[in-house]
Amino acid sequence: MAVTHRTLSVAVESSFGSLKSSTGIPDPSTSGLSYVSIPCERDPIIIAGEPVASERLDARDGNFLIPPEPDTVFSSGSRVRRRTGQIVCRVDLTTVGTSANNYTSNYLGHLLGAGLKTRIPSVTSDTATDLRAVVEVQDAGPNNDDVGTIIGAELNGRAEYSAITDDDVSGEVTVSPAFSSAFTGSKTVRHLQTWYIPGRNATGTREHSLSFRVDGVNFRSYAYGCVLESLSITLDNGRLMGEFTYQAALIQDDHGNASGPIEPTYNAGSPPFFRGAYVVASSTSPTSLTDATTGDTLARTALDVEDFSLTLTNTLTPMGHSNSILAMSDMEISDVVVELTLSLSTVNTAINDDYFNRTLRQIIVGTGPVGDGLGCAIMLPAAQLSVDPSAYDVSGNDIVRQQLTYNQSRYGGDVSGSNATNSPFRLGLGI
Repeated sequence: MAVTHRTLSVAVESSFGSLKSSTGIPDPSTSGLSYVSIPCERDPIIIAGEPVASERLDARDGNFLIPPEPDTVFSSGSRVRRRTGQIVCRVDLTTVGTSANNYTSNYLGHLLGAGLKTRIPSVTSDTATDLRAVVEVQDAGPNNDDVGTIIGAELNGRAEYSAITDDDVSGEVTVSPAFSSAFTGSKTVRHLQTWYIPGRNATGTREHSLSFRVDGVNFRSYAYGCVLESLSITLDNGRLMGEFTYQAALIQDDHGNASGPIEPTYNAGSPPFFRGAYVVASSTSPTSLTDATTGDTLARTALDVEDFSLTLTNTLTPMGHSNSILAMSDMEISDVVVELTLSLSTVNTAINDDYFNRTLRQIIVGTGPVGDGLGCAIMLPAAQLSVDPSAYDVSGNDIVRQQLTYNQSRYGGDVSGSNATNSPFRLGLGI
C-alpha cells in the first residue's frame, strides 16, 4: 500500500519536447533538465493524459470492437507509450525576496515564461529625487530597454505602481498612470521584473517551453513540451492565487525510477495581498490606435475595488511535424485574450459611458507589500470594456455594486524602447 502524497517539479527545456537527438524520444536520464519542486496546491497535481489513437471502424461479422491503433512511434520494434493532456498547478505569487534579483532560476519565472516574454530591469531599485506633475520621475537608473516595465514605490504607507513610458525626457523617466502625489525627499523606486504579451514583430513568442515531473511513492510521471494555455489569478482571502494550465505535447510514466515526493523550494519573499495598495484607472484615454511620439503621462483615478479576477487565455496551434513522437515541432501562441473583472463597492459614475463611447483606460491592479524583492502588479495599459458598466449589480440585499470587465486593446503610448514597449498586458513581480 502507498499513499498519494505527491509533488510537482518544473524544468525549462533547452529545446521543445526535450528530444534525444539519436532517438527522437525524451530520455529523463540524459535530458539535462534541472527540475525545481513547486510549492503548489496538492490536489491539482495529476499528470494523466489520454493516449492518442486511431479508432478501427472495420467491417465486422458481429457486435464487437477492434483495438484502436495508437498514434505513436516504434523503438526497438515496440510501440512507445504516448499520451497528451493538460497539467494544472495552483500556486500563490510569493516573490523572491532579497536573496535573488530575478526569476531566471525560479519556479515562478519558469511557469510564466512558458506563455509570456519577460524583461529583467537593468536596475532593481534607485532613488527618485523629484516628481513632476505627478507623472515624471527624475531617475537615472533605467534605460530604453526598460520602457514598458512596471515600477513601484511606497507612498503614504501604500504600495503604488506605474509603468515606464519613456526614458528620454531630459534625463527623466516618464511614467503612466500617475502616482498619487509628488515624491518628497529621496524616494526609493522599485523596478519589477515584468512579464508581458509581446506585440508587433514579436507576436506569439514566449521565453521557453517546460517539462513537468510528478513524484510520489511508487509513481513518477513526466510531461514534455508544455506551453501555457491559460492563467487565472483570483483572490483567496486577499491572497493572490494563480492557476496555471499547460498543454503537454507528450506525457510518459517512469514508475520504475520513482523516489517519492520532493520537498518544495519556497521563495523568501511575501505572497502578494490585495491589501495596502490601489486599483487605478487613468482619468483619460491612453494612446491606442496610433503610436505616440512622447510617452503617455496620464492622471489617475483610484477605484474602490472589493474583488477582482484575471484570466489570460492563449490559443495554442501545434506546428505539425512527423519526425518525432511529439507529432509537432512546437506550439505557436496564435492568439491571446485577457479578461480583467473588477467588482466596485462604490459606483464610479465617470466610467458609466465608457462602453458606448468606446473609451479606453489604463488599468493597474496593485498589491502589498512593495519593497526589496516584494511587490506584484497587473496592468492593462489600454483596457476596453466588454460590458456596460452603467448596468449596476443590484442582485444582492446589501449595497449597489458596479462590475467592470475589461479586455486588452492596442497600446501605443510607450516610446524609445523595446522588449515590453507597447505590450497590451503586463505582470510585474518584485526583485
